Amino acid sequence: MKKVKPMFDVTIRKMDVSDIRFVDSVERQVFGKSLSEQTLSNELLYNKLAHYYMALIDHQRVGYIGVWITEPNAEITNILVLEEHRQKGIGTALLDTVFELCKAMSVNDLSLEVRVFNEGAIGFYQKHGFKIITRRKKYYDNGDDAFLMVKHIGGDVK
Repeated sequence: MKKVKPMFDVTIRKMDVSDIRFVDSVERQVFGKSLSEQTLSNELLYNKLAHYYMALIDHQRVGYIGVWITEPNAEITNILVLEEHRQKGIGTALLDTVFELCKAMSVNDLSLEVRVFNEGAIGFYQKHGFKIITRRKKYYDNGDDAFLMVKHIGGDVK
């Protein structure tokens, strides 16, 4: 697949505790709930499986991604790009960061869940090599179903 260059200079860096309030606030606005500041803090400070990255344009936070590496596989726990910054290559830059991490850690498959009616996100993930594997009934708190999507990364035997 051809790598897409973001339309803007995007900086991707590891998320740190200074990002927690931003993530909590944005998740509440977009999803109606958040992992909570305490959970995010625990993820960043204590969870060795968790890897979170922040996307910035001109030093302003515009998106983030979280992934759990549970060798030999991994799962994207969350990804979000602020609405006004979508369709600019930021989501792709975040995914590419995770793809590179997965390759470096010899991950075989990368998975995620997405609401079955979120056609924009499903198309985005399919464009990046994810395939719908199954439907998870009543996966979300509100009873919405989810698609489990998986991308084969490859992995190598260590």
